[in-house]
Amino acid sequence: MSNKIAVITIGDATHVLSQIAAKFDDLSDPMNEIAAIMEGATEDAFAEERSPSTGEAWPSLSENYLKQNPKRIGGQMLQVSAGGLAASIAADSGAFWAQIGSNKPYAAIHNFGGTPDMAPGPAAIPKREYLGLSSDDQHSVLDVIKNFMLD
Repeated sequence: MSNKIAVITIGDATHVLSQIAAKFDDLSDPMNEIAAIMEGATEDAFAEERSPSTGEAWPSLSENYLKQNPKRIGGQMLQVSAGGLAASIAADSGAFWAQIGSNKPYAAIHNFGGTPDMAPGPAAIPKREYLGLSSDDQHSVLDVIKNFMLD
């Protein structure tokens, strides 16, 4: 077994710290990868009708709703129309941010569910979470950051 001692001079340390600092000038590449991970998790949630963060299945559509919307019987819940919620999901990123969302005004209520202070119709909408990350997705995000920093 050999013991080694590394000597780091002030110049070496300054050089390493400068390289690390330079990486923080523009995080566009890892942010783009992170946005893609979020988008993939959301697409999977719609396809599987499950929460991306917990894996729990979405609540079934109510009998009353199905009576009023018979085309939804036996079909997918939030993915039916080409101009609907699933199709409206978009990911974006920049130098220091990554995001995913929808331009549909009803997107939030489907993701978070209704609340008791809402009118009876919206208040009864159960949470069908489609935004979020599983623990595997979270590890993927950390891997993106780690790989970027170590590159």
